[in-house]
Amino acid sequence: MKLNSINEDEFVVFPSLPRNVLLSVVCVGFSVYLIQLAHTDRMEMPAAYLVTLILTAGSVILLSAHFPGASHLKLTHEGFEIRELYKSRFFPWDEVTQFVARRRFMGTTVEFTYVHPEIGQAVEEALPTGYAISAAKLLRTMNTWRDNYGDG
Repeated sequence: MKLNSINEDEFVVFPSLPRNVLLSVVCVGFSVYLIQLAHTDRMEMPAAYLVTLILTAGSVILLSAHFPGASHLKLTHEGFEIRELYKSRFFPWDEVTQFVARRRFMGTTVEFTYVHPEIGQAVEEALPTGYAISAAKLLRTMNTWRDNYGDG
């Protein structure tokens, strides 16, 4: 688990490497199985290779989140930054509401509402899943930082 909780000025959480490696291995294993089915005439060859291509591309994207500086969630005194595959979004603490947990089909997400600067309306947003921290701990951490450093 890659966490930076020693520095009190910032808190950084990275994607879970074991989770992403496991998902990638499952995708590659399923791809090998599909190719084997195609070569024994139990599945159409183009369909097997198309699904294999999609699963392999997904595996590469999952693992690329672990390149240096590619993806993280960084909490600072000013706000928090969500970085996904080198694209960053920053949210100041005083512009976000209380963080809440929402149960979804594939797990729990941490969500919040903020006022979008371009449209001036409240927008719901969810933090990315798959960090090396549980959703419950992430929820507590986000609300603690918001309460400590936000104006509200």
